[in-house]
Amino acid sequence: MRKVLFGCLLAGLLIGCSQAAQLAVIGGVRDGLAVGVMADQSVAHNLGLRYGLEANTGRQPIIAFLGGKFYLTSVGRQMPMSLGLGAVAYVGNGKTSPGLSLSLIIDRAFNLPQLFIEAGVDAADQGRFQLQLGYKIY
Repeated sequence: MRKVLFGCLLAGLLIGCSQAAQLAVIGGVRDGLAVGVMADQSVAHNLGLRYGLEANTGRQPIIAFLGGKFYLTSVGRQMPMSLGLGAVAYVGNGKTSPGLSLSLIIDRAFNLPQLFIEAGVDAADQGRFQLQLGYKIY
């Protein structure tokens, strides 16, 4: 019952906060095949806030994350590259595994303004590889 309540509260918080943010559908590999929704909100010129919820085929079926997006440089002329740093929680199977997430984010991948690629690691109980593709919904 607590897990269902926690999930509902987290989903409500994400939906309420996302009204000023840009929503995205995200999917790829994150301890297993993962798919979910994410919100990306600009806080300052070179700083953003990212949060979301994903379903996962790994040992723990729910992934929640919250973090910052820090602009680094541009790849080529039109692909901004950023550092993603934040907290991640793998939930399910009778336990919660909190940890840190570190990733490299390339926006406007393949010259498409809505597409982004994210690659990195999650350190939650153990190191977990992360490679995802996202599509921003305007």
